[in-house]
Amino acid sequence: MSIVPVPDLDDLRFQPLVDAAKRALPERVPEWTDHNVSDPGVTLIEACAERADQLAYRIDRMTDRQCSALLRLMGITPLPASPARVVVEFSREGSFPSCVIPEGTEVRAGGGEDAVVLRTAAPLTLAEQQASGRVEAVEHPVTHTEVLGVADGSPGSRFATAHRPWGDGAPVPDPPFGPPVTVRVGTTEWHRVRTFAEADCKQPVHWWDDAACEVVFGPLVPAEGGSEQHGAVPPAGAPISAEYAAYRGSAGSLPVGTSLVIASPAGLSAVVHAVVAPARDAEDRRQALERAGLVLAPLRSAVTAADHEQLIEEHVDGLARVRVTAMTRPTDSRVPAALDLPSRPAEVLACAVAARSPERAVHYYDENGTITARPLPLRRPGTEDGGDGPLSAGVEDDVPAPVQEAKCLNAVIRLGEQEPRLWFFGPWCLWDGEGQEPRDVREAFPGLPEAFGSDLDEVAVLADPDVPDAYELFFFKGEIFFHRAYVHVPADAPGGPGFQPADGSRGVTSRIPEAFPGLSPQCQDTPDAVAVFDGVFFFMKGTRTEPALWRPEDALLHVLLVPRTDGDPAQVPSAGVFDIPEDVLARVSDVVGSSRLLGERLGAGPPRYHRFGITATVRPWSSTPQDTERARQAAERALRRFFHPTAGGPDGRGWPWGRRVHAGDVFGALEPLPELRGTLAVGLTEGGAERDGRVVTSVEVSDGGLVLLGDVDITVARAED
Repeated sequence: MSIVPVPDLDDLRFQPLVDAAKRALPERVPEWTDHNVSDPGVTLIEACAERADQLAYRIDRMTDRQCSALLRLMGITPLPASPARVVVEFSREGSFPSCVIPEGTEVRAGGGEDAVVLRTAAPLTLAEQQASGRVEAVEHPVTHTEVLGVADGSPGSRFATAHRPWGDGAPVPDPPFGPPVTVRVGTTEWHRVRTFAEADCKQPVHWWDDAACEVVFGPLVPAEGGSEQHGAVPPAGAPISAEYAAYRGSAGSLPVGTSLVIASPAGLSAVVHAVVAPARDAEDRRQALERAGLVLAPLRSAVTAADHEQLIEEHVDGLARVRVTAMTRPTDSRVPAALDLPSRPAEVLACAVAARSPERAVHYYDENGTITARPLPLRRPGTEDGGDGPLSAGVEDDVPAPVQEAKCLNAVIRLGEQEPRLWFFGPWCLWDGEGQEPRDVREAFPGLPEAFGSDLDEVAVLADPDVPDAYELFFFKGEIFFHRAYVHVPADAPGGPGFQPADGSRGVTSRIPEAFPGLSPQCQDTPDAVAVFDGVFFFMKGTRTEPALWRPEDALLHVLLVPRTDGDPAQVPSAGVFDIPEDVLARVSDVVGSSRLLGERLGAGPPRYHRFGITATVRPWSSTPQDTERARQAAERALRRFFHPTAGGPDGRGWPWGRRVHAGDVFGALEPLPELRGTLAVGLTEGGAERDGRVVTSVEVSDGGLVLLGDVDITVARAED
């Protein structure tokens, strides 16, 4: 009895996968130094390796047809056999005049059907009395005409070619939608289509499956009203033939010294002088997968932001830098004094900040069993004038009796400084004003999920700047929150005061860590209070106050572009030098549009440039007028280069995205200059329409933002001072 051999289906095992991943860590993540099994990252590597081991076993049990389908879904196509490229040396003997060997001259090795035919890639001129010359030649493909099979009359039939047709690797034109293959059913040529979607049942067309190397005819597709035929079905008994070109692969390789036969002109001999590139056989499925695993396969679809950046850099010229980001960090991450310790209480029950034109933040906290209000003036960071102490509580800050009696306060919201407040306590909510009665929270906010009907952690309001009565309300509970667009109904309107869902809006439940990236784990769960000021959400938990920007579920992914510039980075940039040319922006939009995931929204444009100025006092080595002016110019040039968007930064490749500027950066840029003995003082001024020339301790930069240096004022002190 003969035993059928069992293949080793588990040829990619767990431990080699783990070892390979660990070997890649020092180069890819040099800051990761602990590779022991106790490290959580190594645990994740082992978990992935175990899953990959299981998947590899399953994949090895798949049929060729299934593997080809997976390759097609992954966008991986095995490469066809490639041609040999050699240098041919032409020689002649005796006395002879000059002659030209034209481009495309045919030379061959061997004879009959097995002959390897090459054609010169450029013309070669042999001068008078020149005995020899060399030129590159490329293998000529073999034209195959073969019968693929006989149709049986069934839809969706497939016929494989004996060889993989040659394509030059360039983008496939429309048509023929693939490598040049002529398909005939009987004696009639059937043309190729990109997809069967628009083909009717009588249209004689086929589709080329590049991954499986097969000719495919029209399928029968299930539909609601019954199955539909797309593309004609070859009649039963009809021969299916194909004509195409392919290379011989390794059989076409020619070693150095191989004698070649020349078709014309006469009187010449030829020999292979050198091999530029040997011929290679067509790839099989495993080789194609290995090539894709080494990131040698072309990237076609972008899954991550890095994928988008790579595709844009590869396909669009004229760009110096590309950044794809969600831009989730606030431009100014400083916390207003009214929302931070020691101005506010260490623990708060709720915080009320008016949604429109806020002037104060009112903190409500438990003081010996009594809910007490502490109102504080609310100003932007850096503009406080010392008047941040507690204000005297007025009537507008008193807590309603039902809330005091319940000894429970979850949240307080207010639309304007002179508007009534809405109180949330337990399952109830209550508007300010005489005659107002507590209402069930879910009754007051139609569509609110049951989980958010009571015991909320906080409620925040984000005003629509363009619509007076439009607001986005956020109901926080645990590590999740529910948000929806509402329209405010004033007290003097029927059914007011209250909120009604905006037309066409739908509520969404999200996780705080995902919608507010950058928050610490402490603030991601059950926040004590959430206040919105200047579009920034401030999460308060215990003694912590952290800013974050809300990232909606349908938020744009920002494609930020910096064009290539030709000017001297040490000089003042000319106006408009960082504007994106229209043709470059159009090419970026095309690349992004064709590679993005379904439903992904992206917007392309320039980053936000944060303008700022620098004042510095430096000391030169000499106080002569020439040395003083030389020191001043050297200092200004060094600063302009260091803060340049494309040539600045510590590595000289552009100021880092989103990195703020400190006075220490100025000291660091001036310190290496041989013209300076030292830097005595440094100051920063912030630009912009509202803060032009304002002295700051640091220049805040938004996520995905860059700095643009404006005025530079260098004062040169005497060397003796």
